[in-house]
Amino acid sequence: MRYPSFPRIWPWPHQSKQRIKGVISLIAVFIFFVFSVFGLGLLYLSQIHLKFSGYKKNSILLDCASENGIKQGLQGLIDTLSNRSSPSVISPEELGSLKKNLIKNESGLINDLLKTQIPVFHSDSWENLSWQSRTDFHLEKIEEEEDYFRVTYNAEILSEGGIKNFRSKRETSFLARMDILAGHIPLPHIPVLIDDKPSPEQQQKFLEEHKIEIFTSADSLIPSRVSFSEEKLLSKSAVPQLEKALKIKMFYPQDLSPAKLRAALGLEESTEAVPDGVYLIQDDLGLGGIFVQGDVQELVLAIEEDFQVVSFLTELGQWLLKFSPEKGQTIYSTPTETRHYNFIPRGIIIVNGKIESLGGGVVHPAGEIRLLEEEEIPSILQGVNLTIISSDEITLSSHLLHQGLKWQESVPYLKDSQSQLIIFAAGQDFIEGSEKEGKIVINADSAAKIKIQASLTASGKGVSLEGTGKNVNILGSLHTTDLTSNGKHLKITFDDRLLEKPQLLMDAPKTQKPVLYLASFLPLEWRESDE
Repeated sequence: MRYPSFPRIWPWPHQSKQRIKGVISLIAVFIFFVFSVFGLGLLYLSQIHLKFSGYKKNSILLDCASENGIKQGLQGLIDTLSNRSSPSVISPEELGSLKKNLIKNESGLINDLLKTQIPVFHSDSWENLSWQSRTDFHLEKIEEEEDYFRVTYNAEILSEGGIKNFRSKRETSFLARMDILAGHIPLPHIPVLIDDKPSPEQQQKFLEEHKIEIFTSADSLIPSRVSFSEEKLLSKSAVPQLEKALKIKMFYPQDLSPAKLRAALGLEESTEAVPDGVYLIQDDLGLGGIFVQGDVQELVLAIEEDFQVVSFLTELGQWLLKFSPEKGQTIYSTPTETRHYNFIPRGIIIVNGKIESLGGGVVHPAGEIRLLEEEEIPSILQGVNLTIISSDEITLSSHLLHQGLKWQESVPYLKDSQSQLIIFAAGQDFIEGSEKEGKIVINADSAAKIKIQASLTASGKGVSLEGTGKNVNILGSLHTTDLTSNGKHLKITFDDRLLEKPQLLMDAPKTQKPVLYLASFLPLEWRESDE
């Protein structure tokens, strides 16, 4: 079978060449267009990047400028307040005027503290950057306490930063809280007070001779330091505590005659001197504090379940006081009898004599109470406030720690503790008014690293750290007329709970003259504008 055949038709040569040239031209135009678009896009993106980089750079510089304004204003405030951080004595007339005019003139108290006009302005520049700040103070609240008042201010620093030949500005604000005390303030508010006014050279020599470290809240903007009083601030009088403990009224320091004291102690009427012994004050309304006539050989604090235990050992025998705030029960044992009460005593212990040994201990199952010189155990019950006052010398022989105290990496955390211990050596006989030692001594035989969680005040012959190779850690505060450290390391961890818990200071000794004192300066907020 034969298949049909068709003739082959060939394209003309000049038509093929034209078609190829047309395709190549089209491809070349397309590639040129793509690269042109890509190049223009890169140029456009480069311009955007340059503008964005410039804006970012200017934004960072504006942040730096406004931040510098805050830092300069804050540093100026800190420098001023640091020079005013020691208690400043004011007259009763000045105190009354401050209190009277406080509401009318919110910044009046700040003017007296800073010794400058409010608001405070700062401005400066560097190269193309400039800044200015304004520091103002706003009254937050006033709290009235016994013999003094507390004023809280919010310190606000507003800063504006700018760049030369750049229209935009940047604003930043900083807010801090200031607590100011005015009047006869409780001494535990002051971390360390030396009741003397040496010259600047003598102050420097004192600080070099005594190895004192002061630690306070990590948030504090002003570091705590040793304060030297302008005038004598420590009083030898314990009249407020005597009135509360004895449940009587006294009109002047030596208004405690033997007859009046006998009536308060429940003894028979007489003008004879009060016999030595330990007396629990009581009347129809309940219990008062403890009054001890004569020296105490050993005073031991201990915890037994939910009872606070206080043991008094004298030449005449042992007295034992146990009370439970939770149960509202008190057990009081003398060398001859034991009494039970359904209420608790006032936490004030007055010793008209020496305390030859004071420390923490433990209650053994048989009822024996023993002082522990080395072991660190809690000896003050959670929620108990004790004020121990001696007319003469007090010797601390062991650790005194509170229940609830926590240690975080060897740093004490005091905020969870709900108790307080105040130790006060007055230096004056409470009945006769004669001068006594009024001294607090850290026993040479105490632990090498002794810890005392208390506020210590010695109005007589000061504080002495005895022994060798000893580190003394006071978790609280120290107020003294003099300090004999004998080359020992003294560490003060300030108890900053007290502003928030003024009830812990009801029985604390106070400054004998009214003062103006910056108690705290804490940061609250740093805020930047959203521009």
